[in-house]
Amino acid sequence: MIKLDLLDALTDSELGEVEAYSQALKQRRDEERKAKAMDEARALQAEALKKAEAVLAIAGLKLKDLNGKGKGRAPKKRAYHTGHQYQHPTNKALNWNGKGKKPAWLTALEAEGGAAREVVNA
Repeated sequence: MIKLDLLDALTDSELGEVEAYSQALKQRRDEERKAKAMDEARALQAEALKKAEAVLAIAGLKLKDLNGKGKGRAPKKRAYHTGHQYQHPTNKALNWNGKGKKPAWLTALEAEGGAAREVVNA
C-alpha cells in the first residue's frame, strides 16, 4: 500500500510536480499499451495473411487472383450524356434528354439487356 502520509509534508509546488509527473507517467504507459496492442494486431494480421496464402496455394491461387484484376474486365456500363436525346427503340413516344434520373422505361430496357438509341434531331 502506498503511504499517502508522505504527501502531507510536500509544499504546493512540490505537489504540482508530483501531479505533473504522475500525469506524464500515465500518458507514457498508455502510449506503451497502445503500441503493444498495435504490434500484436499487426502480428495477428501477418499470421492471418500467411494462413490465407497457404490455403490459396493449396487451391492453386494467389491473393492477387482474388481482386478481380487478373481475369478480364467487367463490362462497362453504358454512359448517357446530357445534351443528347435518347429514344426507346420501339416506342418512339418515349424520349429522355439525359438529364436527371433515368426514366423507368430506360431502366427496364437496360435490365433486359437493351439500350436506348440516340436521336440526332430531336
